[in-house]
Amino acid sequence: MSLRAFHVIFIVVSVVLSLYIAIWGVREFAQTRSMSGLGLAIVFVAAAAVLIIYGKKTFRKLRELP
Repeated sequence: MSLRAFHVIFIVVSVVLSLYIAIWGVREFAQTRSMSGLGLAIVFVAAAAVLIIYGKKTFRKLRELP
């Protein structure tokens, strides 16, 4: 597996896991009304958004490489 393929897979898996943890935080907030669950969800939604932006820039850059 090339470094390029590993990077793409790593970004996709990181986004999926971030969204999973965000959903978990929302469910925790819905069940217990704890602010820590809501905070966890907000942090990981932001992390997923940043990873998506980073992934788009990286994919563009990787297309230009031979």
